[in-house]
Amino acid sequence: MIKDLKQFIYRFALIISTLFFLLLMGACKSIRSIQIPAFVIGSNLGDTRVRPVDDKLMLFVPAGEFEMGIDDEMLKEAKQLCKDFLGDLALTICRNSAFRNEQPVHTVELDSFWIDKTEITNDQYRMCVEAGACIPPVETGSFSRESYFEDHAYGDFPVIYVNWTMASTYCAWVGARLPTEAEWEYSARGPNHFVFPWGNEFDKTKLNYCDLSCKGVSDESFDDGFSDTAPVGSFPEGRSWVGALDMAGNVREWVHDWFAPYPNEKVRNPAGPDNGVSKIPRGGSWYDTPDDTRSTNRGENLPDYSRHKVGFRCAVSQISE
Repeated sequence: MIKDLKQFIYRFALIISTLFFLLLMGACKSIRSIQIPAFVIGSNLGDTRVRPVDDKLMLFVPAGEFEMGIDDEMLKEAKQLCKDFLGDLALTICRNSAFRNEQPVHTVELDSFWIDKTEITNDQYRMCVEAGACIPPVETGSFSRESYFEDHAYGDFPVIYVNWTMASTYCAWVGARLPTEAEWEYSARGPNHFVFPWGNEFDKTKLNYCDLSCKGVSDESFDDGFSDTAPVGSFPEGRSWVGALDMAGNVREWVHDWFAPYPNEKVRNPAGPDNGVSKIPRGGSWYDTPDDTRSTNRGENLPDYSRHKVGFRCAVSQISE
């Protein structure tokens, strides 16, 4: 009788556990049917999240459509801006050919994504080096400073002398990637297709570019106080429509894409060709002239190129689990 009772209890427990398992699986299936964003901070313009690996603040960029590149009228305006700044040098530099790679203007549709508010800093990149995931910058000084990357006084300044592969490696280490060229331009210009992150007129107070204290071809009418790179986020009035800082000036920024001519037709989530010769830096730098800091300006450099004026920021897609 005791044996029969034990068998009854065992079978009863087995039935209960089986029913519980089936209910649990059903619940899990229901949960899995709900699309939960990987970054559950929100899905509206103005939402932010802090990336845990490097404590970087990321900004949400809502899905949308914009006109990428420039039309003929914008090309004329860019050429004039170049002439106004360069004076006697304009004849050889400010030619239509200098801006043709920004054409044709074309419609781009993008899914939502997240992008870093500021450029990656020396302190943040150093963490990756110390973790053994990244290699140090090609040079550890800057244009005017013998010690830069290893000097903690410049910890919140943008990392420089990193080539495309080094930038991409860092972004992968923090669980992100380089933004596509279209994502970068959309984050800077927005649906209103601004020339600069803040609007359509150049404003020398809203960015770190080559002015009086710069040793390059400089604007001697203004001094922003920086002869080289500036701490990231030093020009909050130059923020873009999503709140991204330093998208004009300070350092040029690597993006994901291989360089290629623009298409004529509308495209959705473009990421450039599968292969190529050159990668693309965006945004202009502390060493650049105003026309080079326009949000449509495209660079073209070999992937192993590194310089005192090139850094990067990271992005991540809005991926559902």
